[in-house]
Amino acid sequence: MKKTTLFLLSCCSLLLLTQCQKADEEMAPKMKNETEVAAVAAVAPCACSESSTKISGTTAQAWATQFAPLIKFDRASPDYPTTVENIFASSDPSSAVCGGKLVLVERTVPRSKDFPTYFDVQVHPSDADRIFIDYWWAYKRQENCFSNLGGHDYDLEHVVIQFRPSTQRIISVTYFQHGGYYTKDYRSKAAGTRVQAWVGKFAHGMYHFGSSITLPGYECAYWGDYRNPNGAQDEVLTGNRLVQMSCSAFEFNFSGNWGDPGKGPLFRDRSYWNFPACSGTDGPFGQDGCSACDFGNTKQIGTI
Repeated sequence: MKKTTLFLLSCCSLLLLTQCQKADEEMAPKMKNETEVAAVAAVAPCACSESSTKISGTTAQAWATQFAPLIKFDRASPDYPTTVENIFASSDPSSAVCGGKLVLVERTVPRSKDFPTYFDVQVHPSDADRIFIDYWWAYKRQENCFSNLGGHDYDLEHVVIQFRPSTQRIISVTYFQHGGYYTKDYRSKAAGTRVQAWVGKFAHGMYHFGSSITLPGYECAYWGDYRNPNGAQDEVLTGNRLVQMSCSAFEFNFSGNWGDPGKGPLFRDRSYWNFPACSGTDGPFGQDGCSACDFGNTKQIGTI
């Protein structure tokens, strides 16, 4: 048992050094307010383009509200999502240029559960009875998961729900975490079933189940992040504050990187119908999404 424990801790240490890298600290320049940042971005918008399969307006809002997930935070969560306006106002304005890389200069993390959930709605290009709702959450930081490792500025997480408008029933739910993801089968669940998602305490990954037990260092592993809410006080019904993402908003029109996590939602591939149902086959000390998937990585989400 002792040798096994040492081996696990050794693996965790290796994971921490390879998967979780702490962002370099930056000198803080003089800040501008949100209005000034918006004015600069409006003068030189980036090449953001809406998807040809996008659904907008009241229909999109109604569907996003109807299927909005209930998300559950760990009882000791160090932070919560925030607005994209807050994120950009907390960043060096000179870094918010097309093709640039945001640099965070004000690192006070939000402690309120009153935050927006951003969404995008699309229809399958060859099957109008398949709708995909992409729900996103934005964080200023990802705190260290062990010692001084695992933290970085900015974090973006999401969940994708696929449903049929003809039956008003969910087909599948795809949960994203740690650079991987997996899809759960919802076809046998009753209409009106509320999707639930547990949020990782440190890395903010989205999961279909909670976790109250872990080991020092293992918090940084794929499934190791605490997800231990204390009842309704740690739950948020996301439908109460929904905002549709649009290229007309300068924060989503930003074509650069949100720090190390990469591009914003509207500059990523959103053709989820073509995605394999999961990503990650490295085991729990790497990307391991496929171990929890109901379909495997050879099945496309849009064919479920």
